[in-house]
Amino acid sequence: MRALLSALLLSIPAWCIQVREAQIGTEAREGACALARTAAKVDAGAAQVFFRLVARGVRPGDRLRIEWLDPSGRVSTYAEYDEMPRASELCFLSALPVGGFAPSTQPGLWRVRVSLNGAAVHEQSFELEGSASGLTARVTEVNESSLAIDTTGFVSETTINIAHYTPAGGWAYIATALADRQSGSRVWVQAPKLEPGEYLVILRNPDGAQSLPARFVISAGGGYRMPALDGERWRVSQGPYGSYSHWGRAVHAYDLAPVDARWVAAMRGGIAHVYDLGLGQTPGRRIFGNYLTIDHGDGEYSHYAHLRTRTFQVRTGQRVEAGDILSEVGNSGYSFGRHVLVHVTRAPSVSAQSVPFRFEERSGVISSALRPAQTAAKASKPALRWQGEAAFAQWWTRLLSVPSGARSLAVKLGWEDRSNEFDLYLVSPSGRTYRPEGPEGALRVPQPEAGQWRVSVQAVRSGGESSVFWVEPEVTPARQ
Repeated sequence: MRALLSALLLSIPAWCIQVREAQIGTEAREGACALARTAAKVDAGAAQVFFRLVARGVRPGDRLRIEWLDPSGRVSTYAEYDEMPRASELCFLSALPVGGFAPSTQPGLWRVRVSLNGAAVHEQSFELEGSASGLTARVTEVNESSLAIDTTGFVSETTINIAHYTPAGGWAYIATALADRQSGSRVWVQAPKLEPGEYLVILRNPDGAQSLPARFVISAGGGYRMPALDGERWRVSQGPYGSYSHWGRAVHAYDLAPVDARWVAAMRGGIAHVYDLGLGQTPGRRIFGNYLTIDHGDGEYSHYAHLRTRTFQVRTGQRVEAGDILSEVGNSGYSFGRHVLVHVTRAPSVSAQSVPFRFEERSGVISSALRPAQTAAKASKPALRWQGEAAFAQWWTRLLSVPSGARSLAVKLGWEDRSNEFDLYLVSPSGRTYRPEGPEGALRVPQPEAGQWRVSVQAVRSGGESSVFWVEPEVTPARQ
């Protein structure tokens, strides 16, 4: 009752914005601002959680922000909306990736907070259910016929279950098998031929123990350059799995916003198909606005959406080359701010399922935000230093043995390229998750429990290719 009263009070600020129809669920209807399934409790293996609300009284010039807060109160991710159109009411739909991402390791009471111009106007909570077991999985290698998986808690009877994401039915299992061979903590398993897309691996032991989902992707052929002209600067305003709109069929899309840029360029050569629909913003319709599609002739299609009407520089049927000007960046369709959405599909429709792809270079692109300088490395050589790399949303994991009676466990995370960003996680042998309190990428656990700790890093901002980071763990032993 107290939580409900708090939500009601938050929803009546001084300027009388009205928040209504606020809902949380696990399924949303693509192409509409609506939930297909609501829920107050969500399993940690779910693909994502959605939050929907309708707001009245939002004015042009206002800035609305939806934040997802983990059980510790830290903002896990957020969606920000600016350049509001004139409308009697606006519907917003935000997503939190769960299965295979950091939230799956953080069960407990989560909150969604809505702010307008920096002031909180609504708050809602949901329970994320799940607990970590000693069985873990991380996909480390993928080829045409097999997967390599790093594990803990694996036994010879452990089954390896591979699932594929489909926009119509969510996760669909495509293979269940036993390991072909094992060497230490790494196992190999035969896999069917995997097309470009998004996949999960879940391990199950005979005693019922089950690992959290380990997510991996198969990227398209490649050869895509950034859709930017040389000398112009852009920022990645939303990457794959973004909470603003990159879920379902658009899960592998990128949003690029201009810093001092104007023109959108072709990422690869092919035949252009122009769809200048004469549109401006459509706050009541979740559509791509004015867009252009390039048929690359090899079964792949790239799409460029939210373009400015009457600025297209090419026509349907025209051959374009990588780097050619296509159109001006715009704010058409369901869009809150000038940007271009780009994604790759294996079918000609802009609404077809997107597939993962990589940019071959990052010319012209800067980060949407830079972290403060990371803690400098020690002047003396550290006792242990790991180097890893990960692309956006990918995970890197190592196991660290902590002896009985250790006085402390300290872990530092750092990287050189300031346009990248990584998050650090520690998971104790009993399943408790630790994260740094601030942005410095370092944490210390006094009197850590003995056993195998999991040190994980997730890339939360990058330009599309793998980026390098370093991790320094240090265990202070018991006094002699």
